[in-house]
Amino acid sequence: MGRLGQLAILVLVCFPALSQEIKINSTGVLPLSGDWEFVWNRLLTPDDFQKSLGDTLLHVPGSWIDIGHPDTGIGTYRVKIRLNETMPSHSILIPIINSTAKVWLNGKLVDELGVCDVDPAKYRAKFSSLLIAVPADTTMIELVVQVINYSYSRGGIVSAPYIGPTSVILQRVNARKGVENFFVGSLIAMFVYQIILFFLYQKGKPYLYLGLICLIVALRALVTHGGSFLLPDLYPSISLDFWKKMEYFVVYAVAAIFPLYSYYLFPMQAYRKPIPFFVTMSTLLCLVVVFTPHAIYSRVLDVCHLLLIAGFAYSVAVITKAWRAGNKDASIILLGVLASFPFILLEILQNSRVLFISISFPFLVELGVLIFLLFQVYLLANHYAVAYKKLEMVNIELEAKVQARTTELTKANQVREKLLSVVSHDLKSPLNSLRGVLNIYHKGGFTDQEMKSVTRDITENLSTTSMLVDNILLWTSSQLKGVKVSISKVNLHKLVEEHFKIFKNIAEHKNIELISDVPEMEIYSDEQILSLVLRNLIANAIKFSYENGRVEIYARRDEQSFSLRIKDNGKGMPAEVAQTLFHAKSTVSTEGTSSEKGTGIGLGLCYDYLKHIGGEIAVQSELEKGTTFTIHIPLGK
Repeated sequence: MGRLGQLAILVLVCFPALSQEIKINSTGVLPLSGDWEFVWNRLLTPDDFQKSLGDTLLHVPGSWIDIGHPDTGIGTYRVKIRLNETMPSHSILIPIINSTAKVWLNGKLVDELGVCDVDPAKYRAKFSSLLIAVPADTTMIELVVQVINYSYSRGGIVSAPYIGPTSVILQRVNARKGVENFFVGSLIAMFVYQIILFFLYQKGKPYLYLGLICLIVALRALVTHGGSFLLPDLYPSISLDFWKKMEYFVVYAVAAIFPLYSYYLFPMQAYRKPIPFFVTMSTLLCLVVVFTPHAIYSRVLDVCHLLLIAGFAYSVAVITKAWRAGNKDASIILLGVLASFPFILLEILQNSRVLFISISFPFLVELGVLIFLLFQVYLLANHYAVAYKKLEMVNIELEAKVQARTTELTKANQVREKLLSVVSHDLKSPLNSLRGVLNIYHKGGFTDQEMKSVTRDITENLSTTSMLVDNILLWTSSQLKGVKVSISKVNLHKLVEEHFKIFKNIAEHKNIELISDVPEMEIYSDEQILSLVLRNLIANAIKFSYENGRVEIYARRDEQSFSLRIKDNGKGMPAEVAQTLFHAKSTVSTEGTSSEKGTGIGLGLCYDYLKHIGGEIAVQSELEKGTTFTIHIPLGK
């Protein structure tokens, strides 16, 4: 590399009148670009150049069509390279030549690319590069290149040869092929991925067409100029005509595939009428490739270029319409299309016969498609991220619902077990007693006087059982359905008196005096809840009062609330019992002073229902001195 940095290369044609000198001062690998001697329609050897002189100069890289010759034909190139000093371990790389060639170096035939014969029947094209070692003992190099092209649209040396250290040239060649194969591998991977998405989604046609675009660009990169030529190298027995037909066929197919991709991506916003035009024109171009030689189908390439540009314009219009319609994905796709279009346009220009522009930058199509795919990958990744977040939220909500349903089910099972316990014991016992009394009476076991006494006991038991049933129904409803509050005007004095009448017989049976100190007052509250509370607290006071005892009810009212106190002088309860009296788990029933039974749910019901109207209940009790329940309820409006 250091010695090459001092290299001055003089490119000289043989005829002095036409000689053109190009000085190149650089380091590393140097291109042999410039004006070469060119003889049209003749295949000359180095000896022929000693006898006859070239007739013109032709710029390399370039095609002989640039100086007015037809695409197909024959010609001979010659160039002399003068080195300042001998250069061991250097080589000349001759890249792709359209389409066969014989190369002489310093008068010796070095190699032949394809079968270089003027007879079209014997001629065989081959796209391959050639690496020629530079003699270590000379400072003058003469290259003579015979070129025959019967198969490609641009004949001649269309890529500049290079001279430089052999290792550096090989490194560059391998690096370029590696980059090309990287692009191809990426495109093939995206093709497989898109096809998988196509089969996974019912409306996956956009994935199918995008996958086909990836496959087409990958195949084109394996057979076209500037690509890796991997397929022709792997299958050398297949003619070049086949590879060229495949190259053009896939390009012409894209003219329909890309508009179809946009059409199925946004079907609600897509314009339908242009699609048959794109499909028809693309199909006709593909048929031209199949049934005509390269000289014909290559001439309609610019028609395909116009279709490709029209397809891009159609896609931009459809995607923009979808974006304006509120589709958030459309903005990302539009950016991808606009970002990739300049690369595709440059590729079109460097292959156009109408407006040809020489561009040395390789991988334009591959890079453009990969840029577009980056936006697609971002879009899919964003979809997956959003879907994953939604899935997490759904899982959290589902877990909460499962937990709630589990809690409800557990609660329902507890209610069922409690209900079965109460029904089997607390309801069954008084009913069995009633049935036993009636059986004895029917058999004549009671006198009329005894039956009257028993009837009073039966009435008391039925009243107790009725209240028990009411409590069970309310408790079950509150546990399973919740509590519904209905505020209305309530005459508190009248409500207390009505409940005293309900418990009159039971109180008289124990000779308990019922005392009301509730003044005439009207309040706004839930009458059903107040009735429930009074019923249970009065029954509880009678149950735990001794004979000849008393039950007193007091009521007071201020501007914001009213209070009720239900007081008895019965057996009372320990302080630790009073602290857990209203808890939901405290459902153990305690026998009354006359062995009365209960369910243990009455006071819990009072506590729960009072909370729904903003009320509170408190208890004060002392063993053998009595118990006082105090209720505070805000005034409803």
